[in-house]
Amino acid sequence: MSSAISTGALPKSVQPLNKWKPAFYTPRKYLQTDGDELIAFAEAHFQVLKGFKGGLPLEFTDWQKWLLRSLLERNDETGTLRYRRALIGLPRKNGKSLMMSALGVFTMISGEAGSEIYAIANDRQQARIIFGEAKQQIQNSPLLNSEAKIYRDAIEMPRFGSVFRVLSSEVKGLAGLNPSVSLIDEVWGQSNSDLLDQMQLGSGNRIEPISISITTAGFDLDSPAGKMYQYGKQVAAGEVDDDTFGFWWWEAPEDCDLNDRKAWAIANPNLAEGLLDPEDLAAAVKQSAESSVRRWRLNNWTRSQESWLPSGAWEQCVSHTHQLDPDLPVWVGIDMALKRDTIAVCIAQPQQDRVVLRAKIWNPELEGIDIAGVEAHLRELHNTYEVREFVYDPAFFERSAEYLSDEGMNLVTFPQSASRMIPACGNAYEMIVAKKIAHDGAPTFTDQVLSAAQRMSDKGWTLSKGKSKRKIDACIAMVMALDRATSKPENQPSPSVLDIWND
Repeated sequence: MSSAISTGALPKSVQPLNKWKPAFYTPRKYLQTDGDELIAFAEAHFQVLKGFKGGLPLEFTDWQKWLLRSLLERNDETGTLRYRRALIGLPRKNGKSLMMSALGVFTMISGEAGSEIYAIANDRQQARIIFGEAKQQIQNSPLLNSEAKIYRDAIEMPRFGSVFRVLSSEVKGLAGLNPSVSLIDEVWGQSNSDLLDQMQLGSGNRIEPISISITTAGFDLDSPAGKMYQYGKQVAAGEVDDDTFGFWWWEAPEDCDLNDRKAWAIANPNLAEGLLDPEDLAAAVKQSAESSVRRWRLNNWTRSQESWLPSGAWEQCVSHTHQLDPDLPVWVGIDMALKRDTIAVCIAQPQQDRVVLRAKIWNPELEGIDIAGVEAHLRELHNTYEVREFVYDPAFFERSAEYLSDEGMNLVTFPQSASRMIPACGNAYEMIVAKKIAHDGAPTFTDQVLSAAQRMSDKGWTLSKGKSKRKIDACIAMVMALDRATSKPENQPSPSVLDIWND
């Protein structure tokens, strides 16, 4: 792709308008972008193919222009495309296919010589949606059609040595491809990461390869798309520093009423722009199951089983005014792990009206098991706060506990037995529902709390991963810390003999 260089301060178009901004996105950093060239190209050669504007020249909306400029941002110093991978999340009927087909055709002409562009999905029928849009746009443009050789599943432009093909994950031999641009549609349907990995690895000798996944929300946060979504939220929140991953995701608040039209507009930028009929969405709400409406029209990830918390209870405890106070005591919960789980440390600090929570999470699958790093973090907490107790599950942490105890830290075991966990889980539930806790809304911490499921027994319920097998270690660390921080309030008088006798 060629470079369009701007000078001066970041233009106003860099920042989205409030009425259609994504719920999560990676902000612009640089002035340069190929987005304006793509927009000018598509509006000169593409038409609106559907709806009441069918046959008229294409005109992108403000939010689409903003997204395309952001997606094709260039590093001001190196001149290279900022992003190698990108994930775009939009509900149905917001023009995903049109934007991606425009990008594919634009790259055939403006990209490096011999560009290979692939429209990919879990099955060939889905993959043909983006490709079919591109094919029809080329056929409707005399200039583009004169440059192209069009086949059933491929478009070639001999003068530029480029090709645009349709593929699906069902096709064998993907390892031999050399993609310049991969346009992966409805990535939520990918059951494993093989296709994504092969598209990424196969483009290693390209000058500026980019793999763009565009999708509606799925139902399994442990799927490749679910992991990308969670990773994107971490990058957007600044929890992870990855300047090569672009993320733009529109979704309604998870706890919204399905009939809340303001929530519809938050999730659907075309509705906010007045390009979708709200009555169509109203009909979908009346006629469809809640999970379908949330996924397809509000772009919310749904869970295979009900959360242990009422809808919205955790989100209502977000507070940016409640911060940890170094002058007040804290309790620290520790949930150690092996390779397949995460390691979590949760701080609980009782304050006047709430218990403030903060969590730090390590992922051994990505970082390896960093026991020394966990121990160093605990020492830092010991030196920063008055830690009354470091509460830990004995599994996998006994050795570290011995070392830290020798250093003067108060380590307290918290076995994961039903007699300990049933009341502790109930205590955490009651505190969250009553808004007696305050957290900062950190995405990974939030996901692990909401991923926990109730495990029933004849004695009561505890928390488990459930069928989804998502990570819940931070939730368990929180339950332990909350239990110890609240079960023995300071200054509580010891019971007298008379109290015990009367009881």
